[in-house]
Amino acid sequence: MASRRQIALLLIVTMVFPILAGCTGLGGPPEPNARVESDRTSINAGESVNFDARESTSPESTLITEYHWDFGDSQRSETVQGYTSHTFTEAGIYEISVTVVNDLGGDDTDTTRLIVNGFPTISLSMPTAIRTGDIVTLDASGSSDPENGELTTVWDLNWNMDSDNDGDATNDNDAMGEIHRFTPDESGNYTGSVTITDESDASATRMWNLSVLPRTYQVIWEEKTISYDWDGYLEQGQIHTITHIPGEEGRIMSFNATLTLAMDIIPVMLPQDNFSLTVDVPDDGWGNTVRTEQTNITHNASASMEHLNLNPSSENTYNFSADSLEALLEMLNSQSGAGFGDGDWIWIIEAEEADPDLPIDEVDPDGGNDWELVVEITFLVPRINEVGV
Repeated sequence: MASRRQIALLLIVTMVFPILAGCTGLGGPPEPNARVESDRTSINAGESVNFDARESTSPESTLITEYHWDFGDSQRSETVQGYTSHTFTEAGIYEISVTVVNDLGGDDTDTTRLIVNGFPTISLSMPTAIRTGDIVTLDASGSSDPENGELTTVWDLNWNMDSDNDGDATNDNDAMGEIHRFTPDESGNYTGSVTITDESDASATRMWNLSVLPRTYQVIWEEKTISYDWDGYLEQGQIHTITHIPGEEGRIMSFNATLTLAMDIIPVMLPQDNFSLTVDVPDDGWGNTVRTEQTNITHNASASMEHLNLNPSSENTYNFSADSLEALLEMLNSQSGAGFGDGDWIWIIEAEEADPDLPIDEVDPDGGNDWELVVEITFLVPRINEVGV
């Protein structure tokens, strides 16, 4: 049985020990209370987030001296202030924690959650080279989103043209949809881009290049002659005008025109009728006039004109590059000196002298004459075949 002295000693130890424990730390230092929040709960990969732990507290007479940050992506940092920022480069859901430590070594941890949205992945299928007039298919239907969300596809079809006039030729919305088709009608190098955006406005852009080649044609020039025939009746002083466009048939090389008048009733006794024939090619500022005459009373009065080498001759076979058949024909017609006679030709027939054939009582029973105009025009016509199809 314990003595009174032993009992008294036990009471002293029991009373003193808790006081010593509070002074020596044997029961642990006082702990702070950690609090953390972020300025955003979701971002796109590559963006920064601000984290704020300044609402954390520590017991009276103690101070928070350290903040230990764990961003959940294998990155950590330490600060002496309760504020920091961090950039997340990979998509995912992250748990970010902060551990606050006070000047007595006490600590506490709080966490917050962040969703990092991934950018779409672009899959683009298209040709690298085509010829003018071919259909180009731009296909981005294989593109994907890490979160399997809905995607929006926008095409800028020409970085050399600012179609929305905003000062930036590389951000136009020229077409939408996973697949776009178009037909370039001009050769050259085309540069454009496709931009794919997910439901969180995260977007990815890829530039593309397309080489549009001209088409190749073989041109073989062939000679062709066409005859035109007009007739009519004119009295003294009357004029008849004919307008046509022979150049539509090909490259005009030469022509021969003959105006013939009908024989007078009594060619020996009466003066012969004589008409004039004029040709006018106004687009080329060229014209010519001839007048009929009768060299023999047994022949009709007539007048002829002939002109050769009106355009350069092309008797060989050539290969040409052009964006289209229409462009090739325009190029052939615009060759130096090769466009003579492409516009209107105007033929003017005037009854300058329609003498009386058989005047009776001062009345001319035939105050004019019948006429016929025959024109033969020789052309070079291109026979065109596309090669390398």
